Amino acid sequence: MNINEIFNTLGSPIVLPVFIFIFALFLRVKPAKAFRSALMIGIALLLINVLVGFFTNQITPSVNDMVSNSNIHLPFIDVGWGAAAAIAFASKVGLMVIPFTIVVNLIALALRLTDTLNIDVWNYWHYAFAGALAAAFTGSIWLGFLAALIEILFSLFLADWMQPSAAKYYGYEGISFTTISSVEYIPYAIAVNWLLDKIGIGKIHLEPKVLKERLQFFGEPAFIGLVIGLAIGLIAYRHSLNTFQSWVTILSDGIGTAAFVQIFPHIPALLMEGLVPISDSLKETLSKRKSTRTLYLGMDTALCVGEASTLTSALVLIPISVLLMVVLPYNKFLWIADLTSFPWFIALMTPITQGNILKNVIIGASYLVIGDLIITKLTPLFTQAAISAGTKLPSGAVGICAGSEGISYFHWLIYHAVANPFTIVLVFLVYAICIWALKHHRNAMYRATGYVANSSDAGNQ
Repeated sequence: MNINEIFNTLGSPIVLPVFIFIFALFLRVKPAKAFRSALMIGIALLLINVLVGFFTNQITPSVNDMVSNSNIHLPFIDVGWGAAAAIAFASKVGLMVIPFTIVVNLIALALRLTDTLNIDVWNYWHYAFAGALAAAFTGSIWLGFLAALIEILFSLFLADWMQPSAAKYYGYEGISFTTISSVEYIPYAIAVNWLLDKIGIGKIHLEPKVLKERLQFFGEPAFIGLVIGLAIGLIAYRHSLNTFQSWVTILSDGIGTAAFVQIFPHIPALLMEGLVPISDSLKETLSKRKSTRTLYLGMDTALCVGEASTLTSALVLIPISVLLMVVLPYNKFLWIADLTSFPWFIALMTPITQGNILKNVIIGASYLVIGDLIITKLTPLFTQAAISAGTKLPSGAVGICAGSEGISYFHWLIYHAVANPFTIVLVFLVYAICIWALKHHRNAMYRATGYVANSSDAGNQ
């Protein structure tokens, strides 16, 4: 049994609490208190997995039918993020990714290159995937590890940069988000958000709280979820509206989406019940050392995907992505399995736009125009790596890729960068500039992410 199979068998509700329990003991939290914290976090993660699993199982058939009913025939097939994880853990980088990431993170903390301790062991596979692609592209395992190192360092920087805005918007004090498939889009979202404000789009307020104030019940997250779910179903089954089963599925999509949006916001309180004692112990440890430093616990953006603006924006992007598959002349990739991963794609755009659904959709759709080109270019390399890892191609497919990983400009840039000594130096120069900017222009950097400090926050700036 390899690492990927072990992780998939145990699941994040077991893997992460075990890691957190050990970490809490290291911080000298009493065993009973550490165990309770780990248990609460495990319960919260299990609830998130159950809800996300329920929602994915509910909406995926409609999404698949939407694609198949569009009569799109493309040579590259979306096989989902699981195939990317399999490639990651089948590589030599994957075998060492957990200790490697922990060591890099601890060194970065010691050198004050980051304030984030990434405890989201479950998602370390993203770094291994970057390394596996680079190793396949260059033929060097050492350059594979270099690619993983670069991705780890930039994910920690982006987590630090986004921390105040994301923590304030989503209500997770002392938490930062390190999931590479979310944090990498922060710079792009900031740039496009700035442009949208300049041309006046920012004056159109389509935030859930504004919609609720103006539309009362019809603006509540549950109703918005109902409408979006029904719309997805109607588009998917538009050719069979005369059948009873189609209407059952359409109505189920609506109710299922409404339930997901309504229930999900109640989970963070349970998660924070487990994380707060550990966060407090971390602060106490730093205080005893007379340190004014604040450290954050790096977590998965799965904690954010059920928020009304994030989920609504992601669902609106699904039919848009289907349209883009048809109209973009260079696109050869057929989105299927990872269409339901869009909430992770959107999650850290939402605090930047302050929950503006229209801006989220524009930012997301404009990136997909670029992302479809990247994934079309990346798929042959992914296919080569997947076959080496033992993955079989679906019938009729010329190539395969994971949508959520294939659109990543991070992966694409990094595996090309490590192939040339000049670009390796350039990457680390860019990283040094990023760290310098965050240290010396902290307030301006935070404001760019949508963060506005309260008077009570001033001391943390």
